[in-house]
Amino acid sequence: MTDLPHPVLRAVTDRGAPLTLRPPAPGDAQAIVAAFTDSETRAWTVIPLDFDLDRAASFIVNAPGWWQRGEGARWVIADADDAFVGQLDLRVYAGDPEAAEVFFVAAPHARGRGYLSAALRAAAVWGIRQRGLKRIEWRALVGNHGSRRVAEKAGFQSEGVQRQFCNQRGVRHDAWVASLIVADLG
Repeated sequence: MTDLPHPVLRAVTDRGAPLTLRPPAPGDAQAIVAAFTDSETRAWTVIPLDFDLDRAASFIVNAPGWWQRGEGARWVIADADDAFVGQLDLRVYAGDPEAAEVFFVAAPHARGRGYLSAALRAAAVWGIRQRGLKRIEWRALVGNHGSRRVAEKAGFQSEGVQRQFCNQRGVRHDAWVASLIVADLG
């Protein structure tokens, strides 16, 4: 449990574009739905196909509880104009409070601009240096090259393939896995 305010992080893409990682707000709901129901997102994630504004509202409302219970942090990635360009979760493992996993989605219009890798790096560095995590894991369905590029650019080290690890809507898939650990930060 924590009484500290949810962290707000700032970063800059490799192209010099500033971004902010902030808690999601009700005004983000429509953009979250658009990102989560995009065909590319659906192809590579386990987000339910019926994700809608009601689910987005719950997604937003539940974010502070995660933080307060020490289960992790949920951020909207916003550009310099505070417009939604993506979303990132850092979820602490229930059985291991020194390890977490990341989940992220880019808004279709923001893909390929460096927002996600800069946001992922900022969140991972914060998780290790401020939250005290020792290991942060990234996973993606094998073949999700966009997600893999984001993780690698953020400094995650590939560890291989976990066979049949991900259950995507009732079908098991192999998953790439990579991690960032304390030693990777130098």
